[in-house]
Amino acid sequence: MGDDDLQNHPNWNAILQWSLKFQDEPSENRVLEPLDQERREFLMRAFEDYAAMTEDSVKSMRRHLEVLKNSDSSKEDCSVALEEIAFHAEDIDEANDLYLIGGLQVCCAYIKHNDPELQSLACEVVASAVQNNEKIAHFASETYVLGDLLKLVDNSPHDGVRIKSLLAVSCLVRGNEGALDKFNKLEGYNVVVRALQSPLQKLQVKSLFLVSAVCAVSPEQCSLYCSMGVPHQLFAMCDKLATEATHDPAVVLTLKLLLILVEGGDVHFPSNAPDSLTALRDRLGEESLEEEREICKKLISLCPPPTDDIDR
Repeated sequence: MGDDDLQNHPNWNAILQWSLKFQDEPSENRVLEPLDQERREFLMRAFEDYAAMTEDSVKSMRRHLEVLKNSDSSKEDCSVALEEIAFHAEDIDEANDLYLIGGLQVCCAYIKHNDPELQSLACEVVASAVQNNEKIAHFASETYVLGDLLKLVDNSPHDGVRIKSLLAVSCLVRGNEGALDKFNKLEGYNVVVRALQSPLQKLQVKSLFLVSAVCAVSPEQCSLYCSMGVPHQLFAMCDKLATEATHDPAVVLTLKLLLILVEGGDVHFPSNAPDSLTALRDRLGEESLEEEREICKKLISLCPPPTDDIDR
């Protein structure tokens, strides 16, 4: 056979034997038979479907990118295009394809769009594409993208844009030393600490998650956030949470970050810390909140004794 024949007529018996190696039945009990027409057609359809899906994802992204590049496209069409591209970008191979065909650059340009919905969707594309993808994370951190995202977190008048841009920053920075270095050069830590003080719960939660992730793996980051007064903020948040609904998603993240900073940095405990943490622990009475209670107990055990006890 020529090369074309080999491509169009796979060695089906070899494929069958290869697949049988991974079955549980002992090899001596197997009977290898020639691949019949029905099995051959089934495998052919499976390979064709896979090839079609691989090809169609790139074609689909190219089609959506043409919509985004067309200045006459409607907002609705652009929204659909960004949503579809974000879906494709969740797959690491398709995210790489998006980058190779220049699509990531096109989508990132929408971070600066004047429409908040399109800005948010562009942030979703970035968040999807950079996760566990060093190549794309390098692109996003070494170009204008990270800086633009931080500006949105800090300055956007639209809550949804601030939340989605912080999500993208978090996906980019967590687990990526190069992106974290650039984040620090851009003083992103100030942006995140300001977001931590926001009344927007989702923004606060994403800030807690990001700071916890970077501090958990870096003593330098622990020291940085301790020096910025983050533990003081967290103790104040514990005071507030002790009198509010305990199912607030910020509870466990607040406690986890506080424990990370206490164990990894230089933290000054306020005088009311034992009472505040005890009150919060007592409010966490449900079995489903066992993790939160255990963290409270550990933090209480780390509180220094009262000054008068030391004097005695």
